[in-house]
Amino acid sequence: MKDITLKLDRNDKIIDLLSQNIEILNKVSRFQTAVKQLEYYQKKLLDFISRMEKDLTNLEKDKDDQREALIELLIPVIRIMQVFAHDRQKENLQQKLYFLTPENVQGASDTDLIKISKKIWLAANKFGGYSLSFSSKVKSLLDSDNSTDTIKFEKEYGLSPNMIKNLEKAILSFIKSMVVFQGEMDEKEKLATKVKKFNRLTKKLISNKIDRFAILFESENPDFYQQYCEIRGDKLKKQEKESLDQESDPIDILADELPVSPTKSKHKPKSSKKLSSEK
Repeated sequence: MKDITLKLDRNDKIIDLLSQNIEILNKVSRFQTAVKQLEYYQKKLLDFISRMEKDLTNLEKDKDDQREALIELLIPVIRIMQVFAHDRQKENLQQKLYFLTPENVQGASDTDLIKISKKIWLAANKFGGYSLSFSSKVKSLLDSDNSTDTIKFEKEYGLSPNMIKNLEKAILSFIKSMVVFQGEMDEKEKLATKVKKFNRLTKKLISNKIDRFAILFESENPDFYQQYCEIRGDKLKKQEKESLDQESDPIDILADELPVSPTKSKHKPKSSKKLSSEK
């Protein structure tokens, strides 16, 4: 970021110098166009960088807080389900839960933590006899046997409906905070790509056009040229040396600015047949 800041500062100095020498720009219309393009690129770069520097501390803290709250509710449910799977000899469930130690849950990525939480929530609902949808909730209220199974599971293993309900809320809260934070981070990455693009375009514009136009006024406006050289430094000296070998030579650039005089159309000589007939 420090490097791009220095480049922006240099671009500002170039724009400021050229804006103070409008009479020079007025002499070559393409010089004017190049400077306007530079101003546009500079404005874009400043906008992108300003948005990149947006403080995401609060969003990140909220995500981390929601993550910790989720883990705090998740680990007790995992332990209960591990005891249940071992007690009831449910091998498939045991295998799924085997590696879900507190350390592994804490070290999981945000995306993996959501996947783990979802699986545990589904398993707890399934084996605990809790309802997963509105229709099944209505049915469970009317079905006394199902209600009895739920009470029995809670009494035997300690998994209450409130634990499942709170876990569900925690999962949703964490997902929401993660999506908001990740969206801002993705936006920063896109802006960084745009900064690279416009920085590259700016560099080419200055080297291939503005430097070459400035060289044209070395003799006519030495003070202007000297100030421009001080801003550009060694890069302009290199540009001067290379300009003679480039297609966009200053002479070629000026040629585009000169008016083209209309050419008189050449009359073809009359054919020999016509001449002979006129004799």
